[in-house]
Amino acid sequence: MLGRWADTFDDFGSGLSYRSVVRALVLALCALAGASCIEEQRYDHVGETVLLTPATPVAYVTEDDDPVYRVDREFLLGITPPKAADLTRLTADAQGKMLPFPRLPWVRLHDLELELDYALENHSDRMITALITINGINEFVYYAPGPENLHQWERRVALAPGQRVTGIVTELELDELAVDLATVVNGPTNSNLIVTRMSQSSRDPRVAAFIPSVIPGLVGVRAGLETSVALDMTLQISIRLQDHGDRATKRGDTRWDIPPPAAFVPIVPEED
Repeated sequence: MLGRWADTFDDFGSGLSYRSVVRALVLALCALAGASCIEEQRYDHVGETVLLTPATPVAYVTEDDDPVYRVDREFLLGITPPKAADLTRLTADAQGKMLPFPRLPWVRLHDLELELDYALENHSDRMITALITINGINEFVYYAPGPENLHQWERRVALAPGQRVTGIVTELELDELAVDLATVVNGPTNSNLIVTRMSQSSRDPRVAAFIPSVIPGLVGVRAGLETSVALDMTLQISIRLQDHGDRATKRGDTRWDIPPPAAFVPIVPEED
């Protein structure tokens, strides 16, 4: 992606901005072709926060009677609203495709190219281990794990007092969230098998039969924290995007008031 290429280019000490060169070339090609072009990578959310505090209530208790404190927050992208005629067409075009949703999606996989930056900070004076969680939202459903279910993306991090840790959920990982979210609602009997990081949908024969022929793209995520102790912590989220499908709003545009997607609670077989 441009951000990574730009960092590499700048490391060589050139006085010329790689981003400026690429932007100039893209604009020149667009002008010659008379075509509309993809915008440069930009942010939809910047540094918005999920907050865990000593007042956070216990979300659930494990089988070993250990408490789990959980907070999460919805981050929806700015999506251009479809016209009524668009929704009618998408409904008609879905007929006969055997999809697990009532119409074709307005936002399809790869319409938006997403990456998510996170920064987790321990504001307490104690060592703590936290689980960072990311679950996908499309136009129809969002992933809503119950107690001790796998999340679509999760990373466990140990932090010393005052420590701050940063990281990225990549475009490929978020694409996998979108595919898995479309797949789990399409009939498999073990959602954990689909969302585990050890299963890559495109290469897992156990999963392939359940992947719909059309995949809705993500229109947002739910980002959260899980800990065994309630301490002061913040998880900051920034979402970068490129708009390949002319689906993202620009500054001042009206955002699509998406009908609330339904919660999909994972289907997990009971252990014997």
